[in-house]
Amino acid sequence: MKLSITKINKAQKELDDAFSTLIRASANWICAVCGTSEYLHTHHIIPRENRPYRYSEDNGICLCAKHHKFSRVISAHNNPLSFYIWLEKFKPNLYKIAVERTKLLLKNDGIEL
Repeated sequence: MKLSITKINKAQKELDDAFSTLIRASANWICAVCGTSEYLHTHHIIPRENRPYRYSEDNGICLCAKHHKFSRVISAHNNPLSFYIWLEKFKPNLYKIAVERTKLLLKNDGIEL
């Protein structure tokens, strides 16, 4: 039986939605940076295009829209360097996992650190 692109996309969306709900629920529905419960998103620490980590619970963090995409100070997308500095200080276990995985991804791409 062949799977259509529509069925694959629908299954992917269902998995993405379940992952997002899991991450936000495990964070008690509050932003990890500021503690708000409004406009919550789930951010993949290692980008979700890296399939082995897409649904790893330790690769997601609950952020409000501001800290996910819009803040110029701490934003996972708008200012990723400050986000990773924040992550290192306030979520050291997630930071350590992200660094280890990034090194592995780089090594697999032929780049040794």
